[in-house]
Amino acid sequence: MTDAAVQETSTGKSIVIDHGMRWRLARDHQRTKQTGLWVGGILILLVYGFGLFALNGNVRSLVMAAFWGLLIAIGFVAIRHLGTQKLTRVIEGLYPAGDRLTVAVTESGLTVTTSATSLTVAASALWRISTGPHSVRVRVHGLTGPAIILPRELLDDADIARLRAMSPRIRRG
Repeated sequence: MTDAAVQETSTGKSIVIDHGMRWRLARDHQRTKQTGLWVGGILILLVYGFGLFALNGNVRSLVMAAFWGLLIAIGFVAIRHLGTQKLTRVIEGLYPAGDRLTVAVTESGLTVTTSATSLTVAASALWRISTGPHSVRVRVHGLTGPAIILPRELLDDADIARLRAMSPRIRRG
């Protein structure tokens, strides 16, 4: 994971942001987005290739399906790489290397503080809390993507359970 030591403070848990954190957080988020694209691409490839082969019995149909499969795979890898690169730059802007990041889970919600900003998300605005190997993604009601991506080492299982219990969407079922 990381060599950064988590420190307990009166305002929450904090770490000094290392250079690799932005890559870990971006990769975790991108892993959640790509599954549907890969499954859809593979299904299109199978239907196209085997459908043409079944219709005309020509081996060239399978070669064409392999060609399109290669193009789809290259496209998906490029999309994933560009998305990860863009998200990495965004995370780098939010959490500059060497800066201290502090996270506190309170009864009123979640507070994230860096040297440049302080953000408090009310418990009533929380929509979904999802975790990855290196990140915790907090979604806010009304947004399509995560509002906050945090390092997993700052929130233990009890903190995540508290955030999920506060979320109106999760509480309702």
